[in-house]
Amino acid sequence: MIFVCSCATQKPTYRANNSKRIIIVENDSILRYTELIGCLGNSNTLNYKKENGLLKVSGIADTKQIGIFSLATDLYGSELKIETDSLIIKRTGEIFYEDKFLKTKADRKFQEFYIVLNDKDKKIKKSNFKRILTNLDLENYTSVEMDKDDAKREYGIDKKYKTLKLVRK
Repeated sequence: MIFVCSCATQKPTYRANNSKRIIIVENDSILRYTELIGCLGNSNTLNYKKENGLLKVSGIADTKQIGIFSLATDLYGSELKIETDSLIIKRTGEIFYEDKFLKTKADRKFQEFYIVLNDKDKKIKKSNFKRILTNLDLENYTSVEMDKDDAKREYGIDKKYKTLKLVRK
């Protein structure tokens, strides 16, 4: 099994939307590409040259790799367009986003909500959700999503938030 983490490498790491296809720029002439399918993985390196905002990858463009892994076939002899937060394979149009961009995108997706337990409401934010949710004894409670009007009337919670009420079983 292959594990690739940009945290450990501190090298520009780009992932396809499905995150199973990864390109790491090792240095100014070598990139490593990795493709994961289930528990199988394929990792290899290719040489490239940087010219006019493009990474020109070595290899013959129409080389077909036999097997289940297709990233090598897409990269051989291709040009990768360098954007601020991504690499784009010009021939296929596939976009690989930089890990830093994907992390900030995921951080922005977190939606705050409220939990009501024993008639006390608690706002769950990205900064406190682990601390609060890991210490809850949920075996004795069921959760019910409150109507937004009821949450506003009973607890003063703004209608833009979802509210889960924990009710003892």
